[in-house]
Amino acid sequence: MEKLNMSRRSFVKTAAVAGAVCAVAGQSGTNFVEAAHADTSSSGEEKVVHTACRACISNCAVKVTVRDGRVVRIVGDEIDPMSKGRICAKGAAGIQALYNPNRLKYPMKRVGERGTNNWERITWEEALDTIADKLMDLYEQDPMTLVVSGGGGGNPQFYSQMRFLQAFDGGNFFEPGCAQCYLPRNHAQPVMNGQTDNSIADSNAYEIYYSGNQYGDNMCKCLVLWGTDPSQSCPASGGRALCNLRENGTKTVVIDPRFTPDASKADIWLPIRPGTDVALELSWIKYILDNKLYDEEFCMKWTNLPFLINPETKYTYKASELGFEVDEAEDKYTFVVWDKTQNAPRPAPFPWDDTLDAQMDGEFEYNGVTGIKTGFRALKECCEEWTLAKAAEVCWLDEDKIEEAIKLYVENSPNAGISLGVATDQYEQSAQAAMGTTIIDIIMGNVDNPGNLTQQRPAQNPGTYLVPAYDKYGYNEMGPTYETELRRLGYIEHKGLGFWKASHIGTIRTALETGEPYLPRVWIDRSGNKPAMLGGARHFLEAAKKFELIVHMYMYPTAMSVEMADIILPAAEWLETSYACDRCNVFLIRQRVVQLFECVDETLMWSWLTKKLADKGHPKCQRSFTGDFSNVEKLSKNWLTYEEYEEFLASVISRSFTKKYPEGLTWEQCKELMPMEITEEESWVQNSYGYYKQISPTTGKPYGFSRTTSLRCEPYAEGMIRLGRTGNSAGKDSMGFSFPAASVDYPPLPYYREPHESPVVGDDGYDAQYPYTLTEGRVPMYHHGTLRNVPYLREIYPVPLTWINPKTAAEVGVETGDWIKLTSRRDSTHGKVLVTEGIAPGVLYQERFWNPELLDSDDPSQAWKAMNINLLTKHDEPYNDEYGTYTLRGFQVNIEKSTKPEGVWEDPEEFEPWMPVPSDNTGGGDAVYDA
Repeated sequence: MEKLNMSRRSFVKTAAVAGAVCAVAGQSGTNFVEAAHADTSSSGEEKVVHTACRACISNCAVKVTVRDGRVVRIVGDEIDPMSKGRICAKGAAGIQALYNPNRLKYPMKRVGERGTNNWERITWEEALDTIADKLMDLYEQDPMTLVVSGGGGGNPQFYSQMRFLQAFDGGNFFEPGCAQCYLPRNHAQPVMNGQTDNSIADSNAYEIYYSGNQYGDNMCKCLVLWGTDPSQSCPASGGRALCNLRENGTKTVVIDPRFTPDASKADIWLPIRPGTDVALELSWIKYILDNKLYDEEFCMKWTNLPFLINPETKYTYKASELGFEVDEAEDKYTFVVWDKTQNAPRPAPFPWDDTLDAQMDGEFEYNGVTGIKTGFRALKECCEEWTLAKAAEVCWLDEDKIEEAIKLYVENSPNAGISLGVATDQYEQSAQAAMGTTIIDIIMGNVDNPGNLTQQRPAQNPGTYLVPAYDKYGYNEMGPTYETELRRLGYIEHKGLGFWKASHIGTIRTALETGEPYLPRVWIDRSGNKPAMLGGARHFLEAAKKFELIVHMYMYPTAMSVEMADIILPAAEWLETSYACDRCNVFLIRQRVVQLFECVDETLMWSWLTKKLADKGHPKCQRSFTGDFSNVEKLSKNWLTYEEYEEFLASVISRSFTKKYPEGLTWEQCKELMPMEITEEESWVQNSYGYYKQISPTTGKPYGFSRTTSLRCEPYAEGMIRLGRTGNSAGKDSMGFSFPAASVDYPPLPYYREPHESPVVGDDGYDAQYPYTLTEGRVPMYHHGTLRNVPYLREIYPVPLTWINPKTAAEVGVETGDWIKLTSRRDSTHGKVLVTEGIAPGVLYQERFWNPELLDSDDPSQAWKAMNINLLTKHDEPYNDEYGTYTLRGFQVNIEKSTKPEGVWEDPEEFEPWMPVPSDNTGGGDAVYDA
C-alpha cells in the first residue's frame, strides 16, 4: 500500500479509505465527510447550549452556539460564580481544537518500525481485541507489568486509569502532573490543617470568589501568592477574582522569580531564587515566633503545638501512654501538655479544658525520660538559624523587603491567607514547601475566618473527578490486594504517591532499564505528549523502547503518537463529552454538543477495554460488570454507552438536590436545569466561618478539624511520620493496609536543603560550566502540553521566550529576538530571547514547548526536542522522600547565541493549515461500537 502524501497547506478533501497507510500528522482532509472551507451560510437552525469548558482543569461555564449542527461560537456563562461570564483564550479556542484538520479520527495501528510515522486505519473492534489479547497474556504471567498513564491537560477522568488497573488486578499508574504538580500540596496541607489545600488554580480557594461580598465584612485583607500566578494559570476564574479583590483593597504579596501580571499589581514582589522557597518560609516562621506575632490562643487550644512529643517515637504522647486514666473513647483525642501550675504532665482533652495552664514552649524530663519537647519548641528549633539576613542571602532577596512582606501579612491577619502554587511542587523539597506555608497560616490563626483561603465548606460531590477508583470509599473486593499495592513501583519509598494511587516515574524508568524488580511490558497512555512533559524526556523514552506494546489515546497526533505508539485511539474533545462539576455553590454540567468521526470519551475507552477482557475470561473484569461488589450505589458498574454514563452523572448530581428532587434527576432533566445553585448562597458562604468551633449534633462537641487524627490543626505534622512508616497519615490506608516503612522517616517539620545543582560557589552542587538557574511556569495560552496546534493561540505565542535579565544578556552577548541554545548537564534545546528586568540576574525563565509542525519533517523527533526545556530538567535522584518529586525548576544551565531551529513556524500565515475544517456530526462513540 502506498503512503498518502498530502500537503499540509493544500487542505486536500479526500475521503478516508479503510486500510490506507498515511502519516498521522498529515491527515488534513481525511474526514468521513467531504470537507470544505468554512462557510457562514446557514439554514437558520441555531441553539445555545449551556456547558462547561475543559481546555484546562477549571471547568468554567460557557454558552456554546450551534448552527446547523456545527459549533460556531463559545462565550462565557455569567451564571458561573467563579468566572462570571469570562472566558480565557484556551476556552475560546475550543472551536479550533474541535475542528482542527489534524484530529485523530479513527483507531490506527502502526505499520513498520516505531517512529516511521506510517499508520493503517483499523476498526475499534480490532483495536480493542489486539490490546485485550496482549493484556490477557500479561494477566496470566504478571499483571503488574502493565503501565497506564494520564495527563495532557484537561483530562476529567483522572480515576479511570486506576479503576481500570483495579479491575485488571494489577499494574502501575503515573502522570507527569502528580508528584510534580499539585499532589504535594493536595496531600500535605490537609494532613496539617485538617481541611484542604489552598490552590487557586485547582479551585479549592473558594474564599476569593466571595470575599468582600454583601454578606458582611468578610474581606481578604492580605493575600500572599507564593509561586502562583492566577492571572496566567486560571485567568477567567482566579485571575478575575484577584482583580476584584485588589479593586476592593486587598493587599497582595507575590513571591515568584518572574515579574508576572500579578506581581506587577502587587504591593510587594519578592523575586526569589528558584528552589529556595523553604528557606524563606523558615525565616517567616522564625520572625513570627521571635516577635510573638502568632495567635497564641488559637495555637494553644486548636493546634498540637503545646503537646508533648515522645523523643523516641517522635509522635505526640497520648494520655494513656503516660499512665493517665482516660475513657477509651476519649483517649484517641486526648494528648498531654506540661501544666505550669502542677509542673507536671496533664491530659489535654478535646475540646480544650480551660483549667489547663499549659506551657507552650519547653523541654522537660519525666519519669527518667529526657528531651521531652513541646511541638512549639520543636518548631522553634527547626527554624532557629533562619534569620531574615540569612534568608535574604540564600534567596537573593532584600532583607527589608522580606520583613515588609511579613508585616503586611501579619498586620492583616486573621483575615489573610497564603496561596501556594505549582512552583514548589517541581523540585526536591515539594513536601517541605507545602508544610512551611501551611504552618505560617496556622500559627497566625488564618483558618476558617473571613478572608482565609483555608475553609471547611462542604464538598458537593465525590470530588472533581467523578469516576472513582473501586476502593475510593473503603474496602471492597474490587479494590487492590495488599500484595498488589506492595509491588507498585516506588510506592514504599514515596508513600505520598498512594494518595493518588500512583507509582513513581523514576522507579518505572529504572525498572525498564534494569528489569528490576520486574520489567514493564505494556504502556497505555491517555495524555497529550509525554516526550514534551516528562522530565529528562530523552532518557525516559529511550527506556520506554522496551515496552512490547504502547497504546496512545488522544485528540490529535503528538510526538507520543508518532514516535512511540503502536496503536492510536481517537479521544473526544471537551465539546464532545459529558461531565458534572460543582463550581463553588453552583452545579454545572458539560454535555455533548456535537460528536465527530470515531472519537470517544476516554471513560468509555477504559470500560470497553474492561468489557473485552471480561469477554475473554478475565474473572475480575467480569465481576466489575455484575454490580455485586460493595458501595455499588456510589461506584456504579462500567458504562458501555454514553447514556449509561450520563445517567450515572445524573445520579451523582441528584445527591446535592435530594430535598428539591427526592426522586432524583435524569440526565435530560440535568441538561434542562443546570447550571443551578446547590444551596442558599449566604448560608454556604458563611457556614465555614468558625466551623471548627461549631457543635456537632452527633457528638455534642465542636467539629474541630476532622481530617487530622487529633481534631486540631497539626503544624507539628506527625501524620507525615506516620505516612512514611505505614502508608497513611492516620496509620492505615483506605483498604485497611499498613505497609513497611520507607528507608527514611518523613520529618514532621520543614527543613531547607540547597538544590542539588546550585549556583552557589563552593557548594557541592556548583559547576562553573552551568552558571545560570532555570525556572519555568505557565503562559495563559496553553495548559500543560496542549493546544500548540491551535493557529490563533500559536499566533499569540508562537515560540517559547527565554526571559533574561539585561546584566545576564550582556554577559552572553544577546539581545531581544536572538535565538539561543540552552544546555544543562543532560541535554540541549533552544529558545528566543526576551531581555527584561522581570527576571533576576543569574535566573532564566522559559515555558516548556513542543512544535507540532515538525512532526511532518524529516526528523519528527525535533517536534519535542527543538524547544523543550524538559530535555534539560533533572529526572533522577535525589527525589523528594515523601512524593518522589524530581526537579523541573531551579537547576543549572548555560546559554549561548544560536540560530532558529529549522522548520519552526512563527509567522501568522504559517499556521493557516491548522485553521478549522467544518465537519458534520457523524455520531462519534455512539456510531462506532455496539456495546
